[in-house]
Amino acid sequence: MQHQHVVCQGWRRRPLATPQLLQQHRLTQQRRPQQRQQAACYASSSSIGAEEAKRLIEREGYKILDVRSARDYDAKHITKPARCSINAPVVQNDNVTPNAQFLAEVAAQASKASKLLVMCADGGALSDSALTQLAESAYSGAVRLQGGYAGWSEVWSPSGKRRPPPGRWVSTGKEALKSGLNIPGVAESYDEGGNLTSARWAKGLQEGEQLPPSW
Repeated sequence: MQHQHVVCQGWRRRPLATPQLLQQHRLTQQRRPQQRQQAACYASSSSIGAEEAKRLIEREGYKILDVRSARDYDAKHITKPARCSINAPVVQNDNVTPNAQFLAEVAAQASKASKLLVMCADGGALSDSALTQLAESAYSGAVRLQGGYAGWSEVWSPSGKRRPPPGRWVSTGKEALKSGLNIPGVAESYDEGGNLTSARWAKGLQEGEQLPPSW
């Protein structure tokens, strides 16, 4: 009886483990820790300030990747331009326990080609952790927001309005200054109808705070 041999066209013989291939494999394994270290160094060193960050958001299509805990994000975060900020916590609400779903939460909101400004509270350890994980997962467009949310808040409000330097008065455009009022060193700000407005001296006041009442 004659036997027919069927040859699968898609089958390929596995290459033999020659000394050259073994050496190449060993070199590849040795390079991987070095590549991870290089990715971590790049992630830690690449950073931009708040001024440049706002320009990138408005003109270059960058998004804020806020890696603070969900609780901190809900308390305060950047709101404008609209939909410019996404939250993927790198830690849980205790700000200590790593969030094992960090990369999955990033992937649900941004592609690996996305341009991301990574922001934690102060631009420190949480940003380091997030950037390292992103670099190892081939997110090539992620950079650190220098100073984190605190650095942003020194220059911009959550709604993207510029904060004045400490001690500088900011006009709302609706008031008239009247001198001789009973506040040492300060002229109160009134609108044309005589009502105290929300125009303020910037020093010591936070977002939404008003001038103290006059005596």
